[in-house]
Amino acid sequence: MESRPTRAGQVQDELRRRIRSGDLPPGARLRQDELAARFGVSSTPVREALTALTREGLVRHDAHRGAVVHLPTPDDVRENFEIRLALEPLATSLAAGRLDRRTTAELLVFVEDLDAAVDHAMRTGTTSDYEHADRALHLTIFTVAGRPRLTEMIESLRDAAAAYAHLHRPAGFDEPILRRLHAQHREIVAALRAGDAAQAGLLAAAHVWLTADGAAVEPDPRLPRVEPA
Repeated sequence: MESRPTRAGQVQDELRRRIRSGDLPPGARLRQDELAARFGVSSTPVREALTALTREGLVRHDAHRGAVVHLPTPDDVRENFEIRLALEPLATSLAAGRLDRRTTAELLVFVEDLDAAVDHAMRTGTTSDYEHADRALHLTIFTVAGRPRLTEMIESLRDAAAAYAHLHRPAGFDEPILRRLHAQHREIVAALRAGDAAQAGLLAAAHVWLTADGAAVEPDPRLPRVEPA
């Protein structure tokens, strides 16, 4: 029999997937009894899943309607990227010089996967394969940094950003931006392999800025937009 955390995790993963896909639109009510019946579980794992999704910023608790899918304001999304501009360069720079042979091989495989995913996006207009490989590459880098709380914070922010990308991204995707983002992946991995923490951090900051551009988000102009040398 599965443990309660496993069941809660499964409910959380499925609800996150449905929010990210738009199946559960912003403002949709998330009734515990209905969700428990749908997933064939008790109310406890559903409650735990909703609590976790609240921490991720995907769910809010309304005084009158209970748990609902969160509809972010433009300021919410802007703040998400501004916090990521502080955290992702830090985690990436901390990973420099810490790659072992196995992790280096993993990153190179992810880069190859992204090559194929970019080509697939150009042919089909869909970026799901790219987003999956992109997430795997960055999570590997953040994990190498050896700062689990930092990684957890970043992943929560990235979950929230991905969930609402379809609300803030223009129709389709920008091919030049997608290709530039992937070129930056190669540069980040090269800097990490060289043990250049400063360059890796600058490249990661540029990467977040470009991701914000692709999502049609404008962080506060007072934040320095430093480009790597």
